[in-house]
Amino acid sequence: MPIERSMETMNNEQLRMLELAGFTNPKDIMIILESRNTLGADINEILLGYYCLGGTWAGFQDSSTAKKQLKDRQGSVESSEYVDQDGRARVMADKVLSWASSNGYSGRVKKVWWTARPGVLSKAVGFAVNSRENPTDTLLQFTDGKFLGLSAKSTKGGGDIGFKNPGIGTLDSALNINLSKIAQDEINSTIESLDLPKSSKARKEYIRSNPEIQKATISAGVGLLSLLRDKLFVKLYKMTHEDLLDHLLNHWMDAKIPNPYYIKVTGHGRNGNYSATILDPTKNPKVKALGVEDISLEKVGNESIGIYAGNKKIMKMRFKFESEKMASSIKLSGDPW
Repeated sequence: MPIERSMETMNNEQLRMLELAGFTNPKDIMIILESRNTLGADINEILLGYYCLGGTWAGFQDSSTAKKQLKDRQGSVESSEYVDQDGRARVMADKVLSWASSNGYSGRVKKVWWTARPGVLSKAVGFAVNSRENPTDTLLQFTDGKFLGLSAKSTKGGGDIGFKNPGIGTLDSALNINLSKIAQDEINSTIESLDLPKSSKARKEYIRSNPEIQKATISAGVGLLSLLRDKLFVKLYKMTHEDLLDHLLNHWMDAKIPNPYYIKVTGHGRNGNYSATILDPTKNPKVKALGVEDISLEKVGNESIGIYAGNKKIMKMRFKFESEKMASSIKLSGDPW
């Protein structure tokens, strides 16, 4: 059985941000916040493939679509954001090519796929790939025929690289738990008590148009995320060390040999000062630590569970709403800690 650690202070960053900003109608700013990260990530992923090809579109599969998406996204972000994503992509590509040369990939990159659309990755490699288990954003094929997937992340600062993000349904099946039902029951109760639209789309629009209602749904959402966290915490705490280790390796960490093989590459920096780091998921020192140290758990903030191996912080399991609380899907993320 893992060890429980003390609970840290509750922290709801989104609620505090909204209150400090003093919005009378937060709808517009919420939409911007939701889309900004995705737009920047798309720019970075496309340019990463472009630079891995040597700064050319020759070999970029379905390049017309990629170029159109790049142009559209460039027009939707600040010019400084585009410059930073471009700068990070350049150093990320250099880091990837250097890593590939040292890890058995011969020749140059001859083809690139941006795998944002469903089915692209499977079609490229010629066999079915479960995107939940293989987070490739940009796929490379070298002249030796080998494929290399890139799970890309671009940040303003430094930091670690993320883990897997299993769905609630995946955890329900893996742990024989009922988080999905708990979440839906709580959402249904909120819909009834606040007389909200049943359609998630209509409910989201209604909430964002009514600040007082939004305060109530944010509060309910905070409570729901905390409840789900606590249910998962109890389940994990009751597991044997061996079962918990197996769960972490199979559902939260990339400990198995993926096919196609992929690495995680993160771009850092801004304003002309860029760097990149690479994590090979099969050579993660955190996996090694889990294998030799006692595993302990800690409730972190309102919706997260921290995982320790000995005194080493491994990761946080975090519950979050995709966008609007009580009007969008609930997701889990494995975050660096």
